[in-house]
Amino acid sequence: MLEKLIIASANKDKIKEIENILKCGTIKEILPIPSDIGKIIENGNTFIENSFIKAKAVYNYTKIPSLADDSGLCINALNGKPGIYSARYGGENLGYKEKMQMLLDELKDKDDRTAYFITSAVCVLDDNYYIAVEGRVNGKIIENPIGFKGFGYDPIFQPDGYDITYAEMNLEEKNSISHRALAMNKIKHILDNIYHI
Repeated sequence: MLEKLIIASANKDKIKEIENILKCGTIKEILPIPSDIGKIIENGNTFIENSFIKAKAVYNYTKIPSLADDSGLCINALNGKPGIYSARYGGENLGYKEKMQMLLDELKDKDDRTAYFITSAVCVLDDNYYIAVEGRVNGKIIENPIGFKGFGYDPIFQPDGYDITYAEMNLEEKNSISHRALAMNKIKHILDNIYHI
């Protein structure tokens, strides 16, 4: 049994998704990120680097195993944008409604609307050991936002094999197929093996 695990995120929606996946496993207690840790500068060049920076910073501060993820939307016709800048695309103070509109405007004259959501997750267990995984879901960007569930870019992303967006799915449905779910289920499986559930 893993006694405690900190989810190194201040994003309530993201924490809810992760807890929903990890709660039926080998982890006894899931904790929020300490409120007094201060800002962690994510200056990596890849999703995995940013995840490691966050998880390691929280682990170093608390000495409690810590899990972080970095996720983003990558649009093929825009050379992978917004990518690692998904949360900051168009500026820190721009809301997701405006971010989505920016992307839709950039795609107006593009025939290729294929895209993928990716999550890289890192779980730092101690000073010498960490787990790194990735989850990816291919899909396309629709022409207008649809749906009010989920968060971020969910209303404009339709995963392959579905005729609805992430934002039209309830939490259980999204968690059965999403990029974050794929990554977190890999983490859960590895933790279950390490801690022998």
